Amino acid sequence: MEREKVSTFAAKFKKAFSEGVLNELGKATRYCHRVRQLTPYRMVMTLMALFAGTRVESLADLQRGFNALFGYAMDYKPFYDQLAKREFAVFMRETARGLLETLVIRVLGVAPGGAFSEFRRIVIQDGSSFAIKDALKEVFPGRFKKVKPAAVELHATLDLLDESLSKVTLTADTASERAALPKASSLGGCLLLADRGYFDRDYLLELTKAGASFVIRAQKGLNPKVLEAFDAQGRWIPKFIGKPLKTLRFAKRGAVDLSVRWKVQGQSLECRLIVTWNSSTKEFQYLATNLPPERYSVYEVAKAYHLRWQVELLFKEWKSYANLHAFDTQNPAIVEGLIWAAIGAAALKRFLAHTAQVVAGVETSTRKVAMCAVHFLHDILRALISEIENRFLDPIVA
Repeated sequence: MEREKVSTFAAKFKKAFSEGVLNELGKATRYCHRVRQLTPYRMVMTLMALFAGTRVESLADLQRGFNALFGYAMDYKPFYDQLAKREFAVFMRETARGLLETLVIRVLGVAPGGAFSEFRRIVIQDGSSFAIKDALKEVFPGRFKKVKPAAVELHATLDLLDESLSKVTLTADTASERAALPKASSLGGCLLLADRGYFDRDYLLELTKAGASFVIRAQKGLNPKVLEAFDAQGRWIPKFIGKPLKTLRFAKRGAVDLSVRWKVQGQSLECRLIVTWNSSTKEFQYLATNLPPERYSVYEVAKAYHLRWQVELLFKEWKSYANLHAFDTQNPAIVEGLIWAAIGAAALKRFLAHTAQVVAGVETSTRKVAMCAVHFLHDILRALISEIENRFLDPIVA
């Protein structure tokens, strides 16, 4: 059985890093035009080996890594020219998309009949931003113009049970977070978890119509009408009923489970609003959900929302162990292309962690694998690389 699993995962790995497929992708995205040493395939393998292995400080590190990996003596200028192509960003985006689709192994599950077992997917939506070179402020404007005039944000849609990304969107830091939300129609039978930057009543109405469930942190200042009110123990609170939310005063101890109604697009949107006091931020927190109270108590809703931290851990892996950081370049194509390379490298390491977990039957920390990948990843990639004898006559168009 273990041998069959290894064969299955090895096939996935080879498919993700197929030389023919990656070179054809380079051609399809117009990244390559003529025969060269640095084919699209070799570019991807170089970026994966370095980004998933060691800390990369400069673009010159990539050129030196390519020469070491493939045995060439390419100068910096021709290597840089391949990075600087406008199509490099498109090629790496599509490469990352392919890796995210292929390198997926389900490692988590829920007990039959237990909490969340009715959902076919548990989807987490969140975003993470970081500053880049100030000179790129016109292309990627930042929200904090004085401190970070140029910044990008990555919006990630994480499938919790697979611990894999179904979608990643790269935007300027000033772009709307809500525009990156998955289509409500695609989430029927799923549970969506998201932070308050993604709260939108129109979207909640669409989710409800699509048969999706949600736990989304709501913004402050909302004022729906309260239909029902209970404390955490299920005791009825009649004094809250029929009143606007803003007129209510909540105790800092315990939690309140409200049933509320908004008017949205001339229709009624009804859901639960769980109110709790956050002692760290010194403010009340509001969780909007349509999970049924008979099955999910206020505490279970809060626990569901805390699962959102899994995507925060993913962002930390990107930034700490996959070289997602600002490089010293003013070329937007290089900036974007290397961001996608970092995401692809992180996906590769998660795949290796999940493979080890399934084959060995031992729980494996994706963070620990991400940290120690430098010790084994180069050997794995070198074993995969298959070069023809005369590199200069490589028939693949590059």
